[in-house]
Amino acid sequence: MTRKKKKRLIFAGIGFVILAAAAICLYNMPISLGGTGVARPAPLPGDTVLSSQQVQQDRQQMIDYVESVHPFFIDGSDQTAYLAAKEKYVAATQEEMTVDAFMSVTAEYLTVFGDGHTKLSWQYGEEVLIYHSFRDGKMYYADANGVTDQWITAVDDVPMEQIYASMDSLFPAENEMASAKNYNNYFTSSNLLKMAGVDVDKDMFTATLSDGSTRECGWYVPVDEEYSLPEENHWYMDGDVFVVEFVECVDDDNLKAIARELKQAVENGCTKVIIDARGNGGGSSNACERLLNAMGMKAPSYGMLIRYSPAAKAQRGYLRSSGTLTMKPDPAARQNEKVNLVVLCDRYTYSSATMLCVYVRDGGLGTLIGEASSNMPNHYGDITFVALENSHLYASVSHKRFLRPSGETESRMVVPDIETSSENAWQAASFITSLISLASTVIWSLSNAGLLK
Repeated sequence: MTRKKKKRLIFAGIGFVILAAAAICLYNMPISLGGTGVARPAPLPGDTVLSSQQVQQDRQQMIDYVESVHPFFIDGSDQTAYLAAKEKYVAATQEEMTVDAFMSVTAEYLTVFGDGHTKLSWQYGEEVLIYHSFRDGKMYYADANGVTDQWITAVDDVPMEQIYASMDSLFPAENEMASAKNYNNYFTSSNLLKMAGVDVDKDMFTATLSDGSTRECGWYVPVDEEYSLPEENHWYMDGDVFVVEFVECVDDDNLKAIARELKQAVENGCTKVIIDARGNGGGSSNACERLLNAMGMKAPSYGMLIRYSPAAKAQRGYLRSSGTLTMKPDPAARQNEKVNLVVLCDRYTYSSATMLCVYVRDGGLGTLIGEASSNMPNHYGDITFVALENSHLYASVSHKRFLRPSGETESRMVVPDIETSSENAWQAASFITSLISLASTVIWSLSNAGLLK
């Protein structure tokens, strides 16, 4: 063999090793190449009757999907409660039943994980028009003048305790704030009220209040013009405060433009930033990191357990269809002491938006004001979807488990530094930034007077 051929063989061997190493790295990294989503089927009428065979087929489809995708089954969690819930689900789905009835028992089965990302897309039905606000453990009644001091004790003689119990069984809650959010969201759903024992086949309902009085309530009728949150992220200056209305965690061109404006403002001496994440339902945590980076900060890193499966591979575009990948959390962060960051949050701050709150708390990057999130700081997430063939029910199922950067595992909520209602969070933040401005002015005056060294 000539020297030239030997060199070629050596270079070919090196090239093969490099390609093989690269392929192994790609295989073991959580790289998504773009998968195929699962279309949501058109819902069937709730009174559609499913045969016993159809019921059992859909029940098994749900169980098989969940058990092959969710990290709960491989992360060391105690499965005692799950096995009991599964046994109950199987026992309740032996005969023919309506879609509504099957929706109820399937929703109850999924709540056992205590995972706000793993749940049915609830078929809400019509809405009973009862204005309300759940706080301090009570469902307060609201009228044209706002929330009253009277709370609802029953709907058509069905006690609120019974209605709460139905919601607890049907909708997953990771913590107390998640339960409060569920109560607000689902209380007036006709499907929920029906499952709680209220007769919904009529035009009027009676709400009993804590003082013994009653209110007659009908069905909600949609109107053309209603208040809604801004559709996309935006920014503005409130005096010397840079404000980001962070309504969704979407790392798109719009957010990149906001980040550029924020970076420029900080470089030009802006020292006060408010990120309003109230009502932000999540999306991509990259969006949160982009805003922090724009202020010269670096977020700490979450740990992660990824469970690969055929479903996750198809929907997420992974190279792998089995096994797991574990990544450890990293608490290392970079603060910017020149920037006073305030993040507003509430019970509707969720998923990746909760991660922003955790970044700020665990990284010591700023101050949280408002309500705790309905997400646990350590939680399941990154959803996949399943559409049941016969009932047309549609569910999301997590395929990752996230561990907060600090490694702390006991907390069920990220409690803000300053707790207040969602409505009062902005006022509290304005007060804090005003104090910061006053303190800066005093320090500057004392320094110019030679009283500070």
